[in-house]
Amino acid sequence: MIVHTIHDLSNKYVVDILVKGLSNIPEQDLAPNYHPEFNQDSANLFYILKNNRYINGSYYVLEEDDKFIAAGGWNHYTDDTALILTRMYVVKEYRTKNIMSTYFLPKIFEETSFYKKLWITCNEYNKALYDAFVLMSNGKKVGYTYQWPEIFKIFKPLGTKLVNNTPQYVVEYERTL
Repeated sequence: MIVHTIHDLSNKYVVDILVKGLSNIPEQDLAPNYHPEFNQDSANLFYILKNNRYINGSYYVLEEDDKFIAAGGWNHYTDDTALILTRMYVVKEYRTKNIMSTYFLPKIFEETSFYKKLWITCNEYNKALYDAFVLMSNGKKVGYTYQWPEIFKIFKPLGTKLVNNTPQYVVEYERTL
């Protein structure tokens, strides 16, 4: 597997992999955020890349044999906080393969070392992700068949916050710098 890092839409090879992969997502409710046809919507990944949100951050695209597997990134939020695993999408057959913790989080931790806090945010449509962090923070198992990577246990639920003018559920990793 190969992880590509982009900051905008200038890398045609990687953007083509992203376009092909996200043009076929089966979840219709996610299309406005990921499908390239919605690139005029300010919440859409392609709009975000075009308008430089990842200039102060990175967006990663994971491919295997020219096939899109996953994507997600991080970007600056405040002087002490970075938003991580943003605009994350994993192809269904790879969702229990620990893609984010294996391929993306090590890069994110390295590249964000100067931020004290790292936030993962969730909307209503993926609140189950936030609920999993709540369970982990209370020492409970998240699921019966899938075991979450240990790295996610260091994140603590903060509740809801207004992030980029949108109410979000937030979990935080706080570094001791």
